[in-house]
Amino acid sequence: MTAALSPHAARDAAQWLVRLRDGALSAAEQQAFERWRDSHPDHLEAWRRAELLCQTLAVVPPALRQPSQPSQSQRDRRASIRHLAVLIACAGPSLWLASRSAPWQSWRAGISTATGEMRHMTLADGTQLALNTATAIDIAFDGACRLVTLHAGEIHVATAADPRPLLVRSASGSVRAIGTRFGVRHDGGLLSPRTQVSVTDGAVEIVPVDGMQAARIVKRGWQTSFDNRAIAPDTPVAAAASGWLQGVLIAERMPLGEVLAQVARYRRGVVRCEPAVAQLPVDGIFQLKDTDRIFELLQLSLPLRVRLHTRYWVSVEAR
Repeated sequence: MTAALSPHAARDAAQWLVRLRDGALSAAEQQAFERWRDSHPDHLEAWRRAELLCQTLAVVPPALRQPSQPSQSQRDRRASIRHLAVLIACAGPSLWLASRSAPWQSWRAGISTATGEMRHMTLADGTQLALNTATAIDIAFDGACRLVTLHAGEIHVATAADPRPLLVRSASGSVRAIGTRFGVRHDGGLLSPRTQVSVTDGAVEIVPVDGMQAARIVKRGWQTSFDNRAIAPDTPVAAAASGWLQGVLIAERMPLGEVLAQVARYRRGVVRCEPAVAQLPVDGIFQLKDTDRIFELLQLSLPLRVRLHTRYWVSVEAR
């Protein structure tokens, strides 16, 4: 059983967590944090749990992602601190076990990859399947249908010839292969799950789960996204979209904020980008298996500084 943690220590840890999310600490603030952390065993334990929370769930207080009116922002900030304090106080063996397994939404999935892991496999019918980072799926083949259920993450499918239809199903709806190679990514958030589809060969048919919009065929060279009700307009597939299949991130004048959002998918914890540098254009080919090296290269080629506050909290800011 987890030892009880002082509510004051949990609250202080939550406040430090939110302060890190607000921006980089000054040298004096960093020293103050270290003095607090090392001044009492409860403080050290509270911060250990806070780091574990970030590692496992990539926790970022939702109210801090998009600041609203100042008064509302302050209320949201206080609420976030209270909620984080409760999570920190409760973080124990069950959360540690979660950090060692698949994404928490998909514990029961039959096949999964960890954060930063990629996997290639051949299904019973000869279909080639690639799983990207933090992906969880189930596979069910019978005499009538070949079904891949995508709980979270991203897959690439190269279908084999077979009279049975091949479907990829997510919480948003289904994608039916029409002699094709295609990618599907599902952002499995509880509040607004959304599925993205890109087609590199053949075509697919998309049907939202609630049937509010008619099915749509998406052809080679196009991509779209959909939720449970509607399908967004098609747009051309970016040439670099499938770079992850070779283990690389290809950036061609890609905004730094978008690059870091992609890098964050391949490492545990939080990667924060300061707004002042978020629009800096990035060009390059980066190895996704070494995210620390990506930070080094970005720091060498752009006017920015990377600060590693903890193993699971990275801030990128203007130099």
